[in-house]
Amino acid sequence: MKKYKYIRRIVGKAISLPTNNDQFTLYNHFVEIQSCMRGFFAATVYAGIDRYSGEVATFSFDYWRSHLYVEATENARVSEAIINAFKHYYPGGISISDDTLEEDDE
Repeated sequence: MKKYKYIRRIVGKAISLPTNNDQFTLYNHFVEIQSCMRGFFAATVYAGIDRYSGEVATFSFDYWRSHLYVEATENARVSEAIINAFKHYYPGGISISDDTLEEDDE
């Protein structure tokens, strides 16, 4: 059974970056952070050290509304790891939209 403990570290690094347009590699996963405005970022986590290794997850976070949007993940456990990571860093509560739940229903 695959573990996704690295997701919490990736989320922690993403929310603490000085700029919302950055990229880094952590635990052999390339991560791309993009934003066109302050208070928001979109992240893509790749399966390997480059963009060509496939995507593990795509999600975004709105700091102003404390809203997490999970767009796509390779499975439900990744989505759960992302949500739990944000709940760890924002214990006061966040709102969540998870499109991966609809994918499982189809």
